[in-house]
Amino acid sequence: MAATTFDRNTAKQYIQRQIALQLETNAEIPGGTMVMVLSGSTGKAIPAADTANGIMMGLAAGQASYAAGDRYVIVERGAFWLANDGTITLPDVGGLATVLDNQTVSKAATTTNDIGAGWIEDVDSTLGVLVAMLGGKIAAA
Repeated sequence: MAATTFDRNTAKQYIQRQIALQLETNAEIPGGTMVMVLSGSTGKAIPAADTANGIMMGLAAGQASYAAGDRYVIVERGAFWLANDGTITLPDVGGLATVLDNQTVSKAATTTNDIGAGWIEDVDSTLGVLVAMLGGKIAAA
């Protein structure tokens, strides 16, 4: 899949907690998509992407738009069903999912920067990949 600019109805297995992150200037984050910050940068929220120095923070609880006056985005941490780029299969359960774009995960070592999205808990041909996203920096092995 490609990055989305629209809200996504992401299925949630569970929500562990919510946090509020400051929104990067000019950032637009659709609801139900992955959110990250850049290590060593401003520490403010941006849409997730396969970008160097990214740190996954969780899933946007709703849309946030700097241009519309939003200065914070509510980010959920828990387990969410995300789109599969086709590289993740059931034998990958327990391994690391990496960020491909703001709604899609891939297998570690198949993306350029290997930004850890979270741990793979399940794979389903309809729902995608169940990823436990508890926040913080996760290194690819």
